[in-house]
Amino acid sequence: MSLAELLPLASALSHDEKFQLIQNLLTQLAQETGIALPEPSVKPKQEQQAAAILQRMADRHALSEITDPVAWQRSLRDESPLTGRE
Repeated sequence: MSLAELLPLASALSHDEKFQLIQNLLTQLAQETGIALPEPSVKPKQEQQAAAILQRMADRHALSEITDPVAWQRSLRDESPLTGRE
């Protein structure tokens, strides 16, 4: 199959499928060139669980009251003292 035939098929994939395709291609390319890849720090099951939790949070509009994430994060930092720096 040529690249001209492959690209339209790849563009029809979902975002997740495109990501998986890229991961697979990079892994294959690394193996072909003898590059050792590090083990992933997060296992696929953990990724799926985290994605499901985040999706549920999005469905429930969790944290939607946060209009300025940077200010919210700064306020959290201001509220909690740093360990050893009292």
